[in-house]
Amino acid sequence: MPRDAEPLSSPEMKRKNQSELENGLKVGDRVRLIAESLAWKAEMTLQGQIGEVIERRDDGRVTIRFDNGRLLMAREPEAFERVPDQVLKAKK
Repeated sequence: MPRDAEPLSSPEMKRKNQSELENGLKVGDRVRLIAESLAWKAEMTLQGQIGEVIERRDDGRVTIRFDNGRLLMAREPEAFERVPDQVLKAKK
């Protein structure tokens, strides 16, 4: 296999993953729980609900406030997906 065809090395993958995390969820992003995730299964009242990221901690965890007033504090961002702007406009 030619050198330039090799997959990314471990340090390159770590840099890429770190940059994805840094560019992940931000305060103000509208999100919902990812269907079938553990958090989604545990939070039945929040399934399909849209919330807003109100805090991002130094360790990467986020706090989400949902429209019904419910807070999910210090959760892993992997449990959430960003809601596209088109979805928000269509629901209004």
